[in-house]
Amino acid sequence: MLSKRSTKSVLSTIVVMSALVAGCSAKEEDGGNNGGTTSGAGGAGAGGAGAGGAGAGGAGAGGAGAGGAGEGGDSGASGVGVSGGASGGSGEGGAGTGSAGEMTKEQRFPDVTDWEALDVVYDVAYSAFDGVHDFKVPFHVDGTEVEVSAWFSVPDGAVTFDADPERAEEGGGVIATIVAYHETITIGVQNGSLGGTAPLHVTMATPEEWEMGEARYDNGIDFEFPEITPEEFAILILDPNWMPPPPPTDSSCISCHSTGAKYFEIQHTPTQAARFSDDDLANIMTMGMKPPGVDFRVLPDMLGNQTAQEIYSMYHRWDADESQIKGLVVYLRSLAPTGQGDIKLPDGSYVEPGSMPMMP
Repeated sequence: MLSKRSTKSVLSTIVVMSALVAGCSAKEEDGGNNGGTTSGAGGAGAGGAGAGGAGAGGAGAGGAGAGGAGEGGDSGASGVGVSGGASGGSGEGGAGTGSAGEMTKEQRFPDVTDWEALDVVYDVAYSAFDGVHDFKVPFHVDGTEVEVSAWFSVPDGAVTFDADPERAEEGGGVIATIVAYHETITIGVQNGSLGGTAPLHVTMATPEEWEMGEARYDNGIDFEFPEITPEEFAILILDPNWMPPPPPTDSSCISCHSTGAKYFEIQHTPTQAARFSDDDLANIMTMGMKPPGVDFRVLPDMLGNQTAQEIYSMYHRWDADESQIKGLVVYLRSLAPTGQGDIKLPDGSYVEPGSMPMMP
């Protein structure tokens, strides 16, 4: 942060710089805070530095430039007029004039005393942006209901917020839609003196990559699971020598992962997948490896003679080259966020996520 300076050498430098930009409003940025700008009736007036920032005077045709404004600063040094302008008077340091898009959360919400108080879910989130398709991420505050108007982003305007209809009865939440690309967007919420934030990491993509992912997601190659009754299934899973049939490695994802899927109907929209990085999703799709600590939704510890991990890996080793993998990740990021709901099994019955079907 700049300190107040009033030596002749500093003022001379400011005069020269002001003369070079006569006719334009000049500004000097310090740590993201804009200093004040001034205008004189005559020459270019250079404003002095406040304690919180420095402001360069504007150009005019004969008047004095006023002192610059700095955020939370003390009196600025006297301005200096050129081209016939007189010296400007000292200006009081005040709040910086930077737009909301350039301000930190502390500057925008000075009343917040604890930025760790509100637990934003997910605490780290991931999405994508291609300039054509919608990329939406759900957020909520764990255990606390806040209004949609309490949410914000840094940079300001990087996302829009709408109420999450699926959380209307669960304390509320928002759907953040990315409208401008930034590699990392801070998603924040402010409620009185309490606040919370979470980083949203965004992958830059192209519409062509999205189209490639969509084509691989639904390539028309179905997985044919043997038709068995629940009773037969219950007997099979008790047989230590039974092994579920492996799927073709190029089968369509929508056999199990879509609304109205042929089997299982397990969702993996941003509601489930926004917490996973691009590498996490690639590992799931190509190696059947979930990130550490992420449980299986329905699978028992053992199914036949195989562990849940072995079964999951067998059903998540899909053939795809690098461009298709990125396309799949981008396409998954663009799906409309929706909760899991109950999971449909091959026999047409439903179970809650994390539970096992009833055995006859």
